[in-house]
Amino acid sequence: MFGYINIDKKRLLCGEYEVYKGIYCSLCKQMGKEYSFLSRFVLSYDCTFFAMLVMSLQDECPSFSQGRCRFNPFKKCSFCSKDEKALSLASAVCISTTYFKLIDNINDSPFYKRIFYRLLQPFFSHWRKKSKRNYPSIDKAVEDMMKNQSVAESNAECSVDEACHPTAQMLSKICEMIPEFIESDKLSDINTSKRILSTFGYHLGRWIYLIDAIDDIKDDIKHKSFNPFILNYGSDYEFYKDKVEALLNHALSEVLLSYNLLEKGRFDSIINNIIAFGMPIKQNEVLGCSDKNNIEE
Repeated sequence: MFGYINIDKKRLLCGEYEVYKGIYCSLCKQMGKEYSFLSRFVLSYDCTFFAMLVMSLQDECPSFSQGRCRFNPFKKCSFCSKDEKALSLASAVCISTTYFKLIDNINDSPFYKRIFYRLLQPFFSHWRKKSKRNYPSIDKAVEDMMKNQSVAESNAECSVDEACHPTAQMLSKICEMIPEFIESDKLSDINTSKRILSTFGYHLGRWIYLIDAIDDIKDDIKHKSFNPFILNYGSDYEFYKDKVEALLNHALSEVLLSYNLLEKGRFDSIINNIIAFGMPIKQNEVLGCSDKNNIEE
């Protein structure tokens, strides 16, 4: 995933922000433990959101303890002293999606950037092998997404919906798998829970793809890379900006509606903050509608 799922810090209570940072730091620590110290550099807020969602749904209550940051030993951090399953799942999602994003960059970037990405590829390939061994179904979902995305982008008449579908389907499958990995009384009706999580993941994936496409539009015009908005509406973004905003708003509203169908967990207020406030702020930033200082980096 690509780093668009943020909190709105202003609307979080102090304790909630500390919990959010604690999960972020715990995920960083888990990635270093499972993959390597360098793998921590690919950690994103998107995967922190996924880890928090899994923790919120499962029965086991995470506990936090104080420790030192590996990057800054003088800084104290909160770490989850248990709940490694949620962190391990989120780490696998982060590694798999980042690996295939790197492959996509190698295929689409100018020559001088491809050299840099090629140098990184051995590290990412090693991490991806570990992730695939631990969670083959997650890796398969991401790999299928890349194959389907390639097919969609090779279609000269690819619509915006067709371009979104592989990413949306990938996150739909991953979210649908959550009940298979955790124990939860909140997901007692497995079939219903899977349908809700599948819908939630589908529209979340759709929103991520759309916002990433619009964020890349200037570079895609410059390098003549595939972009569904350029293909369908042309290079004058201002001409169809309202249409893009409507598509994003629809996807985001479906994410919130789907989430509200789930039984609320321990991190409900933080997750609601992200969906209802953080993601719209990020959306407005990308669309050019707000001040970037509103986003918590």
